[in-house]
Amino acid sequence: MSNKVQKMLSVTFWVIIVLLLIFSAFVVMPVYRKYVVMQKKVYSLEQELKEAQEECQALLREVNDLEHSSLAAERVAREKYRLSDEGEKILYFQ
Repeated sequence: MSNKVQKMLSVTFWVIIVLLLIFSAFVVMPVYRKYVVMQKKVYSLEQELKEAQEECQALLREVNDLEHSSLAAERVAREKYRLSDEGEKILYFQ
């Protein structure tokens, strides 16, 4: 092959490669952006799940305390329902 034909084939090859890279960038970039958004959403949901699990554990501990401890039940009765023993005076501060 002549030098001119080789040069033409080489240039054509590189043009095709560049066009393929540009095309693949247009195809891949939207998918990559969507991937990044989804990764952020997954991280956010994992944090939300972790907080919900911690809240669930705290509520389970509170239920267990209420079932097995009369002091815990008395505390809830005093705080939530403003109950008191006979003869006690309740003072409210604002």
